[in-house]
Amino acid sequence: MRFLAFITAYFSFTLLGLAQNWTEHLIPSQIGITRRTIAADIDGDGNMDILRVSNSGQENFAWFRNEDGIGNFGPMQIIGNLEQPRFISSGDLDGDGDIDVIGTSPVAPMDKLVWYENLDGQGTFGNVNVINTATQGQGAVAVADIDGDGDNDLIVNSQDDRTLAWYKNLDGQGTFGASQIVITDFITSTGLSVGDIDGDGDIDIVAGTPGTRRMSWFENLDGLGNFGSPNMVSTPGLAILFVFIADFDGDGDNDIVGTSGAIDLIAWWENLDGLGNFSSERNISLNVDAPFDVYAADLDNDNDMDVLVTSAPESSVLWFENMDGLGNFSEKKTITNDLFATISVFAADIDGDGDQDVISGTQSEPKLAWYENPTILSVGENEIDAIKIYPNPTKGLVYISSKKEPIIGATVFDILGKKVLQVNGNIQQLDISTLQSGMYFLQITTVDGRFVKKIIKE
Repeated sequence: MRFLAFITAYFSFTLLGLAQNWTEHLIPSQIGITRRTIAADIDGDGNMDILRVSNSGQENFAWFRNEDGIGNFGPMQIIGNLEQPRFISSGDLDGDGDIDVIGTSPVAPMDKLVWYENLDGQGTFGNVNVINTATQGQGAVAVADIDGDGDNDLIVNSQDDRTLAWYKNLDGQGTFGASQIVITDFITSTGLSVGDIDGDGDIDIVAGTPGTRRMSWFENLDGLGNFGSPNMVSTPGLAILFVFIADFDGDGDNDIVGTSGAIDLIAWWENLDGLGNFSSERNISLNVDAPFDVYAADLDNDNDMDVLVTSAPESSVLWFENMDGLGNFSEKKTITNDLFATISVFAADIDGDGDQDVISGTQSEPKLAWYENPTILSVGENEIDAIKIYPNPTKGLVYISSKKEPIIGATVFDILGKKVLQVNGNIQQLDISTLQSGMYFLQITTVDGRFVKKIIKE
């Protein structure tokens, strides 16, 4: 009887990947602590590299090259130095098709919003480009096309004057205009996320507001960057620090998840009508000590969005499984509890196996690591001849052939795990011509299981 129970537990453990441990992989050549970390393909080789901002020991932005696409990283490469840097982001600012790096520093009187040009698309960065600001104490920064002209603008909040502003990319080459103020004396300098909240196809802004004790979203009224007054989301008096936009209930519109360290709250708010009318907070957990940063990704490959959270007092990176794809979440699950004073978390496919790994570091010591996702996608994914896709790379059409049972659907994910295309039925070809150039993961579903293939869109 004990043997039968052991076998049952073993196969549940092995096939579902839910009880396995996340494997820690340290990033070498560490100097300085980690304030924030993100991932992006800096050198254009299709692999996710890691970027980090350090504001103690060293004060710089740096990146680490994913040498082989499976998570073995090279030494630290300095992007640029800045006094007390705080936040980091990435995106193509000059329209040359590679990833540039954006950073902020809140230190007066030299508080700055800056960007570094990726000169050759391989991670050789130029001198710092300083963007003139009228705000004080630059905080979180996001990259998005606010005015719909096809290039990336910048959205920044500030800590000293609690101002939310955006900066127009005037020529698509990284020449930025003056601050365009959304609101002042209102927000925090940390909670910031952008996306289409009201379903009109343009980029809106969500901001945490511990000072005013009310999280809000700001409508892009005309798609040109003229924003309305704050639309209140959370309960009055509830200080939401970090926020993230994602679809948690699978209805096709953007919801919001946020944290409040003051009351140990992790919650999400449902976009009830796709127009930005939100529910009251729906608690994910009240059992995490001072939750801080929050991120959303499909960690268990079941096509819904799970939630990642850091807790500095618990020295932990935690995740909550979206149990039913409708926003009913599990109890907390631990990825690591060995990162004292961790405040940043990010997810990306580091080892190229089609699932989302997790990146985090600590402010207390020079330790930066990625955590390998233990989820096994399907029993059949090692059968590399079962599914064939061609051509790869492709400019648009992808043809799919299966030696297994008929295909019943296909889903395309970007390298951050966001679902960008889904088609149901027994398909033999897929049109990805509308997607931007880059690497994607094509998940093909048959009655035998799910098969994940890398695909490059030229």
